[in-house]
Amino acid sequence: MPLHSAREISSKRVSGLIQVFEREYNLSNHTNPFPEILDDITYSRILKDPNYWISQSLEDKIIQQISHSLDISGILYHVGTEALITNAYDLLPLDDSRIDLVEMIHRLPILIGRLTRAVYLNVKPISDKHIKFVFIYLPEYQEKWYDAVFFQGMLNGLAVLFELKEFKIRMTKTKLFGIHVSHKELGDEIEFGSDSNEYELEWNDDVLYLSRSHLTKENVSSRHRVMVTSRSETELEEMAIVDVRDVVGKSRELAIENRDLEAAVEVLKSFKQELEKKQLSMAKDLRLAKNIQKGLIPEIIPDWNGIQFWTGFSPMQEVSGDYYDYFPYHSDKLGVAVCDVSGHGVPAAFITALSKMLFSNFKKPKPSETFKLINRELLDLVKQQGYTTCVYLLIHSDYKVVYSIAGHPRPILFRHRTGKAEVCEGDGTFLGMFPDAGDTYRDLHIQLEPGDKLFLYTDGLTEAENDHGHAFGESKLLQLIEECAKNSIQETVEFIMNHHREFTMGTDPMDDITLLGLQLSPKLEDFNRIKLEGDHAYQKKEYQTAAISYEKAHQILPRELNTQLSYGKALAYSGNFEKAITMLESYNKFKTNHFKSHAILGYCYYQMEQYEKAELEWKKAYSINDSNLSNLYNLAQLYRKLNQKQKMKDIIDKMKHIEASYLHILPLEKKWESLPDESN
Repeated sequence: MPLHSAREISSKRVSGLIQVFEREYNLSNHTNPFPEILDDITYSRILKDPNYWISQSLEDKIIQQISHSLDISGILYHVGTEALITNAYDLLPLDDSRIDLVEMIHRLPILIGRLTRAVYLNVKPISDKHIKFVFIYLPEYQEKWYDAVFFQGMLNGLAVLFELKEFKIRMTKTKLFGIHVSHKELGDEIEFGSDSNEYELEWNDDVLYLSRSHLTKENVSSRHRVMVTSRSETELEEMAIVDVRDVVGKSRELAIENRDLEAAVEVLKSFKQELEKKQLSMAKDLRLAKNIQKGLIPEIIPDWNGIQFWTGFSPMQEVSGDYYDYFPYHSDKLGVAVCDVSGHGVPAAFITALSKMLFSNFKKPKPSETFKLINRELLDLVKQQGYTTCVYLLIHSDYKVVYSIAGHPRPILFRHRTGKAEVCEGDGTFLGMFPDAGDTYRDLHIQLEPGDKLFLYTDGLTEAENDHGHAFGESKLLQLIEECAKNSIQETVEFIMNHHREFTMGTDPMDDITLLGLQLSPKLEDFNRIKLEGDHAYQKKEYQTAAISYEKAHQILPRELNTQLSYGKALAYSGNFEKAITMLESYNKFKTNHFKSHAILGYCYYQMEQYEKAELEWKKAYSINDSNLSNLYNLAQLYRKLNQKQKMKDIIDKMKHIEASYLHILPLEKKWESLPDESN
């Protein structure tokens, strides 16, 4: 397998992950478990050569492959901590002078440069003991969720090395629109979808000073890994020796012990003793089921017609029995479902997959009618070997909500006008068990007003118990919702989930937990006005003015897709290609299959001279809408630019086959004839 020509990332990060992966699955030493991704030589060098570099895309493939089998967030955090500690010696002054934490922080960009060419670091002091770290990615690279965890682990390494007792490390901003793991430990108030990636470190300690050791080999082995700490910059009182090998070893032992304990708990909960011999094959099935389910459950629900969504999702095992999704009904209605499937593991994944298919197929004007059809189909397909509870609602363009319940906890409505939360009415029998369940489903109505919030959840939320055996309960949930009267829906959901984690701390989860919240934006009127101003400016081809209005509207509803697309187009046509790429890539993550977004994204990449990405986007645009020949025209011009004569001819022939009278074909043929032969 050929190596990637571009090498932008040190292999140290994936080397640590691979070593954990080998240990977890008892693999023989350095037997390549990823032959479809990389060859044996590359695999061996990643593990053995600390100075080996690989491409960002190869690192991403390896990390994604490992994350299918392991929860790697904690491992990455530890690897980041270890990376800082093991490389700190090389950042110290070459003489015997000592440096404090602030001086070490200002040397940290050097270490970042030794680990990656995709990102560099700016350090910005806020006060004497408060530092901001701004990680800046080069235009051709994207921040990954695992970068967020790894970099924060590195900052934790500073705290470990300087023995900080009172400190706080938090992420404050990220270009990501969400993180695939719980981000409570990363920061309480992260600004997602920002224009930068920022962290802050704040401490109260009188920190140590650090210097290189003058000890000889007779005094201590591995002299190059030994540093000296003291409480003073010049005096030797309270001097202590820091052996980096010991620090890393103890840290690694603790991480392994914690992981072993977590793994033991998961195995005991997930598998019966008599099936332990089949653990590897079952793990493979679970990984497959997890991957299937990962594609079924949306990470983020986009804003719709002024309504914002946010979800808290905490599966008990690798594969969850909880399921939520959204279903567009053209432009005038949106369906939203939260389900709780009986059981866990592969059977639960199978029923969630069925549920998605059935909800997509049966888009009826009344939720009760949808339930009747799904109940009948589940009976036929599952044969009463599994069932699901569900709450399903249809949101109309006038903000009337029609919902129905099938054996599921009732929604909770918070009225912005009164500041009170109340449990909605409704009941019904769960889906997939009883032939006559259709008689129990009925439709109920809610009219949303600006600022109102509606919450759908599974019983794992309210039935979870603390270490005294007391349930979280519905009353507690209502209280927390009312406490968040002035908070956004994202802040409210995260506030509730954080309190829930604190309440159940010290206990094993007994069920999957899902909380889906939606809110009709209290700033809807402002959003509509500003968006309309942007539309008028765009129609007049005043793209810079339009972009300013769209940016303001985007800040009000950051996941509203029409605004994202319009904003991206206005940025592209006004020449702000880098920002347009960020916006359009965010839009395309929602898989709207809009050919225009890919076409304009290709144009932006072309202008940025990223020709491979431009080619890919224009091909996507053509595959979505093959009647629009402009994308083929763009590809032909690209191949002309790259002097790829045969590819250009192939595109011209395809255009002729589709529409021989297309007016741009003749000029393209003349340009093609002027190209030199590729063999020359």
